[in-house]
Amino acid sequence: MPLVEHIQINKNCQMALWKITEELEILMECVRLNHNDKTRLDSFGSLSRKKEFVATRILLQELLGEGKSIENNEHGKPLLVDSNYEISISHSKDYVGVMVGVDHDMALDIEYLSDRVYRISNRFLSEDELSFISESDKQVHIYQHWCAKECLIKLYGKKDVLLIDELKIFPFKPSQSIFSGEVLRSDFSKKFDFHHQIFDSYLMVWCCQKRN
Repeated sequence: MPLVEHIQINKNCQMALWKITEELEILMECVRLNHNDKTRLDSFGSLSRKKEFVATRILLQELLGEGKSIENNEHGKPLLVDSNYEISISHSKDYVGVMVGVDHDMALDIEYLSDRVYRISNRFLSEDELSFISESDKQVHIYQHWCAKECLIKLYGKKDVLLIDELKIFPFKPSQSIFSGEVLRSDFSKKFDFHHQIFDSYLMVWCCQKRN
């Protein structure tokens, strides 16, 4: 089973990464799904979506054991039912990542590194952010911004946010181990720190920040 990595971030938070190479039937043998999960799985028309769904439950089982159930609130944010743990989920092509923890603000985003990001960078980066993009490591640097803004949306918890005007990434170099961003809305304003890792042509960015 391709559990690629299991990272213990701190004593309260951990995450795991799975590369989906199996057929759905093999994935199903690795996990025990409850009735609601089976109903949701059957509702998906796409085979890849079914695999992502099952792989997510496998990772949750790997991290917290059996018996945990995921639901989504009215904004689409995943929640663990009857648990004080929080969860963040991301998937891109063949990879699925899950982060769980308590007493922390958490978010995870995984993206496949491709040239398409050059065509859409002005849709999510401000002029100031674009001016600080590294010319020597441009692709990764733009994706670091993209992933961080996806994390900011998850940390804020609602999707009706303006990517350029209400999400800010502070200037940083692509090689920095930690960089920062901020949500700037009338009902919510908070700064967060991000970590990142590159693997197998993918970028993973995450936030795991102790709550004040």
